[in-house]
Amino acid sequence: MEKEKRPFEGINRRDFVQRTGAAAVAFSVLSPATVRAAEANSKINLGVIGCGGRGKWITDLFQKHGGYHIAAAADYFQDRVDAFGEKFEVPESKRFTGLSCYKRLLDSGVDAIAIESPPYFHPEQAAAGVDAGVHVYLAKPIAVDVPGCQSIEESGAKATKNNQVFLIDFQTRAQPLYIEAVKRVHQGDIGTIPSGVASYHCGRLGKQAEPGTPEARLKNWVFDIALSGDIITEQNIHAIDV
Repeated sequence: MEKEKRPFEGINRRDFVQRTGAAAVAFSVLSPATVRAAEANSKINLGVIGCGGRGKWITDLFQKHGGYHIAAAADYFQDRVDAFGEKFEVPESKRFTGLSCYKRLLDSGVDAIAIESPPYFHPEQAAAGVDAGVHVYLAKPIAVDVPGCQSIEESGAKATKNNQVFLIDFQTRAQPLYIEAVKRVHQGDIGTIPSGVASYHCGRLGKQAEPGTPEARLKNWVFDIALSGDIITEQNIHAIDV
């Protein structure tokens, strides 16, 4: 049986970001209800995996962009996915929980996913997204170990071959200050550089739950080496990457 094609299955990388620029103008003479329906159909249906603080912050940016419809959400914890769902108007039927919640989210018909879960889960969830044929936006760090990084590399190559977006959120690469510094180094403006020092300043991170249970371990993942890769991976990746 031929697989049903999603409305946005053929969009390219530029479309993923810029698809909906003129939608409001095109429907300016129609009724408000018709406009809302048309705009919803023209947006990319985004599913968010990981509904904690970072997940909410990133989702807010996607929403403010205007080209995305927050269509589904997944998190291990029911209270978090419900709070997220209320904030971004995700129907209860599209809120998924448990360790395999991302699988049900991928089956819900989204066009793209934003992965904001603990780093330990990134390789598995990213690979599943690519295999499902959706576009993938992945939080840093990409993984907690070498096999995980290799898995991400393979997923990225597969996504590229399939004309799917596979974007890693290494945000310092987009900072004008870093871009200019790298440019000057490559141009030889400051001579030969035999060595360098990179530093990263981070405020103290607070615990999200009292330790002692598997659930608390998951909520406090940033302090867990197996789940976060330790502070040098989770936070210092910004300086190391540049």
